[in-house]
Amino acid sequence: MICPHCNANLLYKERSGRTCSKCTRKFAFEPKTNELGLHDLRIRKLAGKLTDSGRLTVTVSQLEAAASRRKARSGSGLPEAIGCAVVGGPVGIGLVVGGVYADDAGILSFFGAVLLFAVVVTVVSAVRRSRHHKHGTRISASRNYLLHEWMDVYGSLPDGVVDEKRVRDIHRPEHPNAVLLCPDPSVIAFLALNGIPERYGVSLVSKAYGVPDKVPVVVLHDASPKGCLLARRTREALPGRRVLDAGLPLSAVMKAPGALSLRGVRPSTEEMGRLRAESTLTGPELEWLAKGWISPLVAVPPAKLLATVSGVLERVLVTDPEGRKAEAIGFLTWPGESGSG
Repeated sequence: MICPHCNANLLYKERSGRTCSKCTRKFAFEPKTNELGLHDLRIRKLAGKLTDSGRLTVTVSQLEAAASRRKARSGSGLPEAIGCAVVGGPVGIGLVVGGVYADDAGILSFFGAVLLFAVVVTVVSAVRRSRHHKHGTRISASRNYLLHEWMDVYGSLPDGVVDEKRVRDIHRPEHPNAVLLCPDPSVIAFLALNGIPERYGVSLVSKAYGVPDKVPVVVLHDASPKGCLLARRTREALPGRRVLDAGLPLSAVMKAPGALSLRGVRPSTEEMGRLRAESTLTGPELEWLAKGWISPLVAVPPAKLLATVSGVLERVLVTDPEGRKAEAIGFLTWPGESGSG
């Protein structure tokens, strides 16, 4: 590892206690012991990329998601594959034993094939699942590092990164041109920090309660069960209002090889019933949700997120007939991105 202070190339034994043996200065991250394999120089480089070399201000959660994506891509899947094989193997062995007691060579061969098939399927499934990042642990760990270890060493977050929980002074126009509704406080903070309310005269809100009358409402959301139902729920809460769904489409997440997908709690039978009845999702998209997958809006690259929101608001706020026609045929699609989502 390269020391972030003196640039010395340090062996593990030369940096015990997260302290460089050359310059005796402490650093924030030890890549061998933290779950994301983080080190200080990588965080600085990643922050520079996310902020577009200082042109944008991003949140801690956006930095967390970006750090998590790289770890998710690098996983080999072997530990999980071994775990699944350990579970699947005994089941298959039990079937073989059943074939022995059946005293039939053909049945025994059949059960042996079942054993082999079961082990192969469980291992392949584990490897495939390992390409996606499991929900919670690593992202929680990175927040702890950023807000505690990093602050202890450097006294402030990386340049251009802000703790969204400390964002309080959000511009709220007295007579907004539109309302942008998003339940994610990190995304709200990011849009506020980068001047969306002032530029377009819009109010940023997290709930439909108290939304001003007679203005369009643009809904931003995750690719998740609750997200897919949010626009409909907003229309129900604001009858007669113009509500546009500008959320993260499942199709974009499922097709983008670099999109960050998290395995969370599977939706309930009731929730899946609502999704089937009240949404226009395809069969594969419903199956993806039913397995517990989600993709958070905060994981969209900040520059792409800002450009998309800006484009949506520009179209929503146009008053010419051609602009209205473009809106009606569905311009609210998430832009694709080669290699990332």
